[in-house]
Amino acid sequence: MQCLSDSPKVTPKEHFQAENLVSTIEMNYIVAVDIGGTNVRAALGGPGNKIVSRLVERSERLSGRAGISQQIIRMIRSLDPTGRISCIGIGAAGPLDLKDGSIVNSPNLGFDHIPLAKPLEEEFGVPIYLANDCVAAVVAEKELGQGKGCANLVYVTISSGIGAGVFVDDHLLLGKDGNAHEVGHITIDHSGRLVCGCGKRGHWEAYCGGANIPNFVKFKLGSKARTEIERSLLYRVCVGDFDMLSSEDLFESARKGDTLALQIVKEIGRLNAIGFANVANTYDPELISVGGTVALANPDLVLEPVRQLIGEYSVNRIPEIRLTELGEDIVLYGALALSRQQR
Repeated sequence: MQCLSDSPKVTPKEHFQAENLVSTIEMNYIVAVDIGGTNVRAALGGPGNKIVSRLVERSERLSGRAGISQQIIRMIRSLDPTGRISCIGIGAAGPLDLKDGSIVNSPNLGFDHIPLAKPLEEEFGVPIYLANDCVAAVVAEKELGQGKGCANLVYVTISSGIGAGVFVDDHLLLGKDGNAHEVGHITIDHSGRLVCGCGKRGHWEAYCGGANIPNFVKFKLGSKARTEIERSLLYRVCVGDFDMLSSEDLFESARKGDTLALQIVKEIGRLNAIGFANVANTYDPELISVGGTVALANPDLVLEPVRQLIGEYSVNRIPEIRLTELGEDIVLYGALALSRQQR
């Protein structure tokens, strides 16, 4: 064993070269991008896939279908990497066309075609790795989170919309267009009383996605007595104008014990249990990890009804259902890992 005192002497020139080499290695960045229905997040990943800086902005929709890619370019420039960008990983709310490198027929972004890969390749001249945001998230959960060691793993997001990423027998599911996991568009109501953002009726997302929960609230209020509605905290929160009600208002009123809000949240819980049972019956996972703004902000109100009721609808053995520990950064961590998954 060599003692420190026996180590060879390092000349100033060699010391400078060693420092310069470390600096060069540390200056190679991966850019991670998370495109959601509400926000766009961009981050720089340094050594060890650690996030070293990030930006969050509302999704840019006013500049047409090219607005999102231009926004991402501007955000990456604003992150001001001092070194070289080696690649860009993108987790995007779908549906996607992976061959074209674009988002298509987006129910939450409002355009039928949003180019991503081509404008970013032209701007930065680096490889672009694109996947559904929940695919990126499930990769992060498997590599960094509670899914380590799970051969069969599903990540479900309950956010503006509802989606999933899936591993079956350690195989990441993608599908012919990259949309093998669009669970938010599973039909849970055959009568189709509510219209999803995609234009179809009866989808899980139409009832339980954050952007559509206000529609479900108004639908349920249609069968309530006027006096019951006017006594509720929900009525006071939106000053009687339920077009102004948000999903946050509903869950906040439920947390405060409002009877009407609790009734509606309970019904959403049952519908979520049906959705989760469909996931369990389709993919047979060991673990369903859950994220997304609605679930992360309201874990008890969202997940407890699912755990209690899923057994009424699932024929498969019930998997563990846990809130992700990677929080709102899960898609960014997954986007950093996409280059390894897609090479």
